[in-house]
Amino acid sequence: MNDLLGVLISILFVLAVIILSEVLQRAGKDPEFTRKLVHIGVSHWWPLAMFLIDDIRFALIPPALFVAVNYYSHKKNFFKGMERKETGSDLGTVYFPVALIVLILLTWDGGLLGSGFEYIGLAGVMAMGYGDGFAAIVGQKWGKLKYRIFKNEKSLEGSTAMLTFSFSSIAVVLCLFAGFNPSVLRVSFLTALLATILEALSPSGTDNLTVPVVTALASYYFLHILKNSDLFIFIYMAGIGFLLSFIIAYVAYIKNSLTLDGSVGATFLGTIMYATSGIFGSFLMVLFFLSSSALSHFKKSAKSSVARHFDKTGCRDVLQVLANGGVGLIYSVLYYITKNPSYLVLLAISFAAANADTWATELGVLSKARPISLRTFKRVEKGTSGAVSLLGTLAALMGALLIGISTAAGFKLMGFGNMAFTHFQSLFIVTLGGFLGSLIDSLLGATLQGVYYSEELEGETEKRFFNGKPNRLVRGLSFVNNDLVNFLSIGISSVLFAGIV
Repeated sequence: MNDLLGVLISILFVLAVIILSEVLQRAGKDPEFTRKLVHIGVSHWWPLAMFLIDDIRFALIPPALFVAVNYYSHKKNFFKGMERKETGSDLGTVYFPVALIVLILLTWDGGLLGSGFEYIGLAGVMAMGYGDGFAAIVGQKWGKLKYRIFKNEKSLEGSTAMLTFSFSSIAVVLCLFAGFNPSVLRVSFLTALLATILEALSPSGTDNLTVPVVTALASYYFLHILKNSDLFIFIYMAGIGFLLSFIIAYVAYIKNSLTLDGSVGATFLGTIMYATSGIFGSFLMVLFFLSSSALSHFKKSAKSSVARHFDKTGCRDVLQVLANGGVGLIYSVLYYITKNPSYLVLLAISFAAANADTWATELGVLSKARPISLRTFKRVEKGTSGAVSLLGTLAALMGALLIGISTAAGFKLMGFGNMAFTHFQSLFIVTLGGFLGSLIDSLLGATLQGVYYSEELEGETEKRFFNGKPNRLVRGLSFVNNDLVNFLSIGISSVLFAGIV
C-alpha cells in the first residue's frame, strides 16, 4: 500500500511540473526555458521515488507510464511546455523516462547491480537534469564559440555549463552517500567529463538516454571496481589532459594555428602526455606549441613570399603535430612505464629540437642576408631546404635554450630524484640536444628531403604540387617530406643523448 501511494505521489509530482511549464509558456515565457524547467524538475522524481517506493516493480510504473504519455505528447504536441516547436523534433522527452527504466533495473533494490545503489542512479539523473538543462540555457543565451560534431552544433559555453553543473550534481550525490573524500571528487570529475562528451556526441535527443545511464554505470565502475587503482589514476589524469588539451586545441583552431585534424591530433597528444608524464611533459609541449605558433604569426606578411616555397606553414595539420610531438610522446610513455627520469630528459630534448627548428625557420627567413646551403656551402635563395643563416642559427639556439631553462626549472620545482646529473647539467644537455636537432634537420633537408622545381614559382620548393600541378623532383627522395625530416631529426638528436642520460 505504501509503494502504491508513492507511485501516485510521484506521478502527481511530475504532472505538477508539466502543468507549471504549460502555465509559464502561456504567460509568455521562452519555450526553451519551459522545456528545461520540465527537464530539471522531472529529474527530482528519482530522489522522491527513492524514499517513497521500495519495490522495484512499483518503481517502474511511473516512468513506463510517461514513456507512453510523452510519446503521445510528442506526436500530438499535447504538452506544449515540454515540446520543441520545430517540425521533426527529436524524441528526447521519450528517451528520458526510458533512461529512468534502465536505471531502475540496474540500481534499485533487487536490480542488476545489487542492493543499495539507488544513489548511483540518482547521480546519473541529476547529471542529466541539471547538466544538460543548464547547458541548453547557457548555450542558447551566451553561446558564441560554436563547434560541430557530426550534425550536432554545440557551444563551448554550453559544454562548460554541462561540465560544471554535472560535476556539482554528481559530487553532491556521491559525497552524501559515499563520503566526502578526494577519490569521490575524482570520480565526480571523470563522470561529469564523460557526461559532457556524451552530451556533445549523442544525436537527436539520445543524450537523454546515454548521459544518465552511462554516467551511473561509470560512477559505479569507478567507485566500486577500479577505486584508487593505477588504471583509475591513469584514466583520471587522461581526463584532465583531455579537458586542457581540448580547450587549447579549440582556441588554436579558431585562431588558425591548427587545422581541424590538427586540433584532434593535438588533443590526443595532450591527453596521453598528461596521463603519462603529468604536468612536466605537458608544460613543455604547450610551451613549444605556444611559442612556435606565436612566431608563425610574427611578421607574417614579410614572410609570405618565402613561405610559398615551404611544404607547410602556419596552420598545422595532424601530421605536423605528430611529427613534432610524437617522439616526445614515446618518451613520455616510456617514463610512465619505467619511472626512469632519464626519459624526461629525452622528452625535453625532443621538444627542444622541435622548438629550435621552428624558431630557426620562422625567424631565419627574416634575415636580410641570403642563407648558406649545407649541401653546397653556397648562398641560396631564402626558403631553400637545408640552408642556414646566422639569424636562424641564433634563433635555433634561443628556442632550444627556452626548453632547456624550463626543463631545469621543472626538475627543481617537482623534485625528481634518482637523477645522475644536476639541474644545470640538464639545462645544458637539453639545450645542446635541441640545437643539434635543428642542425640535423637542416642536414636532412639538404640531402634526403624531396625538393622540387615549380615553373609557376620559378624556383625550388618543398611542395610536390602547386595549384594542382605536379612539380619536378630535382633532388632528394620523393617520400621524404618536411614532416618526416622533423620526426627523424627529433628522434636522432634525442637518441644520441640516450647513452649520456
